[in-house]
Amino acid sequence: MAASPATVPAAAIRERPSWLEPLLVQVAALLLALLISLAIGAVIIILYGENPIDVYSAILEFAFRDATSFGTVLSIATPLIFSALAVAVCFKAGLFNIGVEGQFLVGMVTATWAALHLGFLPGALLAVGVLVFAMLGGMAFAAIPAVLKVKTGAHEVVTTIMLNGIAVSFLAWALNGPLKFTATEGAFNVDLRSDKFSTDALMPNIGEAFGMKPSADFSLLFPLALVAAALVWFLFKRMRLGYEARAVGSSPGSAQAGGISIGAVQIKVFLISGALAGLIGMQQLLVDKGALVQNYEAQLGFVGIGVAFLGQNNPIGIVFAAIFWSVLSRGESALQINTEVPREFVIILQGIFIMTVVIVYQVARRWAARRQLAREGAIDNMEDSSATDDIEGLAREDA
Repeated sequence: MAASPATVPAAAIRERPSWLEPLLVQVAALLLALLISLAIGAVIIILYGENPIDVYSAILEFAFRDATSFGTVLSIATPLIFSALAVAVCFKAGLFNIGVEGQFLVGMVTATWAALHLGFLPGALLAVGVLVFAMLGGMAFAAIPAVLKVKTGAHEVVTTIMLNGIAVSFLAWALNGPLKFTATEGAFNVDLRSDKFSTDALMPNIGEAFGMKPSADFSLLFPLALVAAALVWFLFKRMRLGYEARAVGSSPGSAQAGGISIGAVQIKVFLISGALAGLIGMQQLLVDKGALVQNYEAQLGFVGIGVAFLGQNNPIGIVFAAIFWSVLSRGESALQINTEVPREFVIILQGIFIMTVVIVYQVARRWAARRQLAREGAIDNMEDSSATDDIEGLAREDA
């Protein structure tokens, strides 16, 4: 008996890769959000009496004019990748870790202690030890809100915000106490800082291999950030803990009914987030400064929230979102040099882009969900029609 023609479209629909359409929807939504943001930014630029093309060209040229400029962009993006990954890991499990800022500060303190006291480690092992202590510091500080969440039900947003203030005070105490600069004969320290780290404790500068000047501060930390993003992707796509975290984040009741220990998952996820947060400050600690200084770059933990939203909490998206954010951040200097637009325009544009991405992505997801439901309904109808045709054909043959 010949197959019913109605079965051909259904088979064709099934053969379409399941990942293709969501990917196309995400790319289209991102491009649309970018165009809308640039259009709104263009209106603001015109109100300042400048040409939007000239302003945007100045930003891009300052970031991509040579290898050193692009290396600087990647260096700025490095801590943002770690920060956004730390936020995204918790967000996948339905947790909002506002304490990434505090965890990265504590990580800088523990890493500084390691750099100054683990000098007996030979060669590159000292640098590895510093990174491990940075992660341990972030994990220890992240364990506090995690345990409070699981044992007492205290909301992680409240506890992590409070702990951020404690972390700032802890770093100030460390700089004025056990990590304070040790005066030697003939030496005088103007700024409050720790002792300088030995060369073995610092991250290797790999920029020269790509034609970058040392001023780009492009180090081994950027490849490590890419590895961290790949590991986070593997965690949530291929590991049991990632599946359990996504289940808890989507529906805690259903996850518990399925035998998942919600408390254990939340603690594990917080510890992973804290380990990533501890690496945020390594760019300025082991590459830029070579010591823990009083005028450290703060707010990196909070910026990571915006970068995570831009990347839609996807590790791959976070890498590109961090680079895009860094291009805009470096563009602040271009605005001051080449245009009359104030540097605060970059902050406004970043905020507009975050809001636009969130809105457009939500609209795109709902559209894709409706389209998927319609497609599944069409497949069911085709299968029912095919089954009816087959039954009628068999009846005719029997007759």
